[in-house]
Amino acid sequence: MSNQIYNWQRFWCSPSDRFYLDYDGYLSDPEVQSVKGYNYNPNPKLVTFREISGIPCLILLGEPGIGKTQAMKEEEEKVTAELNNTDDQILSLDLRSVLTKDELTQKLFKSEEFTRWQSGRHRLHIFLDSFDECLLEINKLAVILVDAIKNYKEHVKLKRLTLRIACRTAVLPSVLEPGLKKLFGEDSLKIYQLVPLRRQDVVKAAEANGIDPDAFLEEVSRKNLVPLAIKPITLNFLLNNWLRYQSLENKSIDELYREGCRCLCEESNSSRRDSGAIGDFNRNQRLIIAARIAAVTIFANRVAVCNGTYADCARSKDELVLIENLCIGEEVANSKNFDISEPAIKEVLDTGLFSSRGEKRIGWSHQTYAEFLAAWYLKKHHVSVSLFQSLFYLSKDEDPEHKLVPQFHETAAWLATMIPEIRQEILTTDPDVLLHSDI
Repeated sequence: MSNQIYNWQRFWCSPSDRFYLDYDGYLSDPEVQSVKGYNYNPNPKLVTFREISGIPCLILLGEPGIGKTQAMKEEEEKVTAELNNTDDQILSLDLRSVLTKDELTQKLFKSEEFTRWQSGRHRLHIFLDSFDECLLEINKLAVILVDAIKNYKEHVKLKRLTLRIACRTAVLPSVLEPGLKKLFGEDSLKIYQLVPLRRQDVVKAAEANGIDPDAFLEEVSRKNLVPLAIKPITLNFLLNNWLRYQSLENKSIDELYREGCRCLCEESNSSRRDSGAIGDFNRNQRLIIAARIAAVTIFANRVAVCNGTYADCARSKDELVLIENLCIGEEVANSKNFDISEPAIKEVLDTGLFSSRGEKRIGWSHQTYAEFLAAWYLKKHHVSVSLFQSLFYLSKDEDPEHKLVPQFHETAAWLATMIPEIRQEILTTDPDVLLHSDI
């Protein structure tokens, strides 16, 4: 099974900035500055870790399965190599092993490295990984961390401190950024999130597994699986499938997407799984909850979920859906009914299906996930042809030809792969939708 570490060059962007995918669905390579003699760089705001390494304090975000822990580890190794002939030191702490405030104090602020830094003149580089896992045990970790660092604010020591914090996007405490900015300064703290993979990264992974990259990428493209290939966790799912069957033809496209989305719903962190900290909902429950969110965001035309208060999203209420508005009634998974609660929604928003859309906003990591899951949700709820017609088609007043709503074309195409009667309805009324679809 494929579970290798690849020598990828990863890229980061500010949560408030946008990044762009190329025509083939992979991350548009920011290292390519020109095409056929013309200046071309659609991702000028993407940066490598090296380019932001001079910033004293960095908060590094990423949804589960995007590869932030491995990226952080690789950068720590590079810094370690660079410091070989200097007096600078590294203090690396995986916060998943910290259970109490006292333990944090002992392992961080009373450690040998931190104590030497206090009495010395060298720079200390602190790497704190799994901030979100420590949050499972220390709810006020952000406050504790900020308060502890305050002790050094008035000293020159703080100017000799470099801090890197890795955390899942959806659970970043709101107090951490403003608290650290007060200590380090407005321009000395930045937040970046890890972005998806480039085409050449997928090529490298295929080659490392002894797979013909041209054949693999051709089939991934033909079956419209690029949205799964640009994330490490689902790329491994596709690679493992290929290694087992020597192709991706053993399953239909909707089966592969369903399994890929279910994979993104799973807890990918091995330490969380080993400790039992995998949440209150299994992957099938998470999948149907995600499908509910997809249906609401697609059919209500919402770009993201607000994971704050009503006041946080009041100015953008026509673009966002509140978590409380998703918590209505029940769903069924594993042949059992269960209530849809706020904790259930938040647990699903903290999966690889979602990523940051700015402060207090969580959106789909890829629009295709939403379009597929919205269709699957309707199938699970046994949508009839008549309901499909009322939901997906323009009214006679809007369009005398009674065509499908343009924004719903891809979701309709997915539904056509799942329900033969709906496929026939589309072929009869608006066949161009299926002809022009990527599916």
